[in-house]
Amino acid sequence: MRRKSPQEKKRLSYAKDRRERHGENDKSSRKNIPRHKRRVNRANRHREQQVLNGALGSVAVDSAAVAEERLLKTPPHRWRKWPGATLGTLVQGKLAMKSERTEFEAGTLSPLDDDELRGLLTSAVHLLSARKAALIHLMCHTGLRVSEVSALELRDVSAEAVTVRGRRRRTVPLPVELRPLLDSYLRVRAERPGAAENPAFFVTVFGCRVPPASVNGLVTTFAIMIGLPGVSARTLRKTYAVNLLRAGVDLDEAAELLGHASPEATRAYLAR
Repeated sequence: MRRKSPQEKKRLSYAKDRRERHGENDKSSRKNIPRHKRRVNRANRHREQQVLNGALGSVAVDSAAVAEERLLKTPPHRWRKWPGATLGTLVQGKLAMKSERTEFEAGTLSPLDDDELRGLLTSAVHLLSARKAALIHLMCHTGLRVSEVSALELRDVSAEAVTVRGRRRRTVPLPVELRPLLDSYLRVRAERPGAAENPAFFVTVFGCRVPPASVNGLVTTFAIMIGLPGVSARTLRKTYAVNLLRAGVDLDEAAELLGHASPEATRAYLAR
């Protein structure tokens, strides 16, 4: 019998492997099925015991009949093993969802015009706390990704620039008008519990690092509050990129400030 090639084994695995979740061991059903059956049986025994406990006491025909009727009225729960989807189906579904999300973002991600950006920044100063206002202003003036904003540390932010560490380390200059807002936030940050031991630049009221999901949620929620639905952190980043080119920055320098691998990547990013 001819031995199967690695490619053939992969195709067979995608067609036959039925696991409940992507990344789960395909042999896990050996333990999961008995455990699920035990869980259902335990629930049935608990329900029956609850009914019988209500009939405790002196023996009476009426109470015994009522307890028996309550037991027989509700059928016991039964667990059934449904065939799971193949691994190939799961992977195709995840790729399709990712493609749809990318197409949606590409079709709806449009930069803010000057009036919208000015209104966003002004409203942030008047309506938000010092931390949230500084966060939104920093994203608008530097074009940082949410993961980069979350990873910022105190040593990375100076009076003149922000240093973004990681695979593509870069330095993004800060405008002069942003410094008073950052100083105001730093005074508030110093009063947070545990902030002195935390190197993160943006911390929560509990002194913890602000996670990336909270950064994007802040931008999205605040934009809806001021009448700019559909605005996200990626919108601010694209607005920053467009304003760089409008200010006369060449494509090579714009790619470096945005952290792109090449000017072609920046050109493709702006074309979406």
